[in-house]
Amino acid sequence: MIRPIGIALATAAAILATSALAKYLQSADVLDAETGRRMVQVVVGLALAVWGNYMPKRFGAGGANACASSRAYSAVRVGGWSMTLAGLIRAGLWAFAPVPVADVVGMLVVLTALLVTLSYGTWALSRCRPRPRKNASA
Repeated sequence: MIRPIGIALATAAAILATSALAKYLQSADVLDAETGRRMVQVVVGLALAVWGNYMPKRFGAGGANACASSRAYSAVRVGGWSMTLAGLIRAGLWAFAPVPVADVVGMLVVLTALLVTLSYGTWALSRCRPRPRKNASA
């Protein structure tokens, strides 16, 4: 299994290499500034998709509370799906949509995925709270 730090470093290296390549190609008049920006943003979207895909695989074994462990894993799966889809949508937007649309909608898609992840996680884990017991002597 690849360690998380290795994936983080590979992802950062891919983004930095793409950025450097785009700058080099712009200075050589092979690419214009917009195409270079699009190229980097597509790689950022794909990196988000890779990380979203990796999220559920990173989840460790559960703790003593079976309900919380199962709900936490469910929340991580939902987060993984939402972040993967957000990354793919962001990459697609930057590849094909006009820049002002890709800029705004790309951020909104990632924000929506983040809110879905946080909302579902909060809801799922709140379902494991112990319920107050009814008083049997009353």
